[in-house]
Amino acid sequence: MSRYGKIELITEAEAQQNPALLTAKMSWIGHLIVGLFFLGWSVGFPLFLLNNGLFTADGGLFGLLFAGFIWVFCSVIVLTCVLAGLVFLFSALAAMKTSNWTLRAAPEGIYLKLRNYGDHRLSAADPIVAFIPKREIRRLKFVGQKTRMVADADVPEDNQTYKEESLEIALYGEDLSLIEHAFEEEHLRKGPTWIKGVTTRAKGAALRLFPESGVIRVDWKTRKTHLTPSVKTAMAVLGGLYDTETEEAAEEAPLVTLSKEAQEERLREMVRRGDAIGATALVRETQGLTLTQAHQYLKSL
Repeated sequence: MSRYGKIELITEAEAQQNPALLTAKMSWIGHLIVGLFFLGWSVGFPLFLLNNGLFTADGGLFGLLFAGFIWVFCSVIVLTCVLAGLVFLFSALAAMKTSNWTLRAAPEGIYLKLRNYGDHRLSAADPIVAFIPKREIRRLKFVGQKTRMVADADVPEDNQTYKEESLEIALYGEDLSLIEHAFEEEHLRKGPTWIKGVTTRAKGAALRLFPESGVIRVDWKTRKTHLTPSVKTAMAVLGGLYDTETEEAAEEAPLVTLSKEAQEERLREMVRRGDAIGATALVRETQGLTLTQAHQYLKSL
């Protein structure tokens, strides 16, 4: 299959007909390790309590109450660990599938998959791959930036920064309406879950569109996204095909120093990149809201 025309939407099967020089996909190793840790802890913790005789009542009302408390406490811990372990384990299994990829670079252009790797149960016939021909790509830029977990000097976590990496695809034209519309449609799709009768809304790929500048940003390494291969390897491959450059963006400024519009944009970005807990803590700290009010405020942005 040869493609040299304009930007178009195709199915995943069409996008995989030609071999790729580079395939960026979500790493599954971290999720597998965390999942096994939680599942192992769900077994090891009650065994530890059992070996130390904490499940046995020594007689008397106090001993009976203490043993009952240990049973309840252990049950809560085990249930939490099992649920967390299964979530990470299912995520790792989804990332092991052949449908797990976000970007494929081929001689004819770049294929961007708009679907999240975890939504593999959705219809394969959906046109969820945006093909961008090589002649439409002006420049590729790998951007690194230190981001704040909670961007407020009064919050202890403010000193904790995280090095995030992304790939910006700059096009000659600024019309991203085709991709933007398809991306919005993807977020509206609903698919089945492992619980019968329960559906979930599609999450969409870790992409962000900037129509005003004709730029598509691919999250390469953030708090919830870790694409492989590394940025260094991707640069070596893509540098032979496109005009490629790197940039080290300035560290994020404390949120309290920004305007109201910039603050809201920062909070939206924190939620998008997987730092919803930090965004919630920040809203509570700066605006004096309760936990429920903070969640509602973030949803309204």
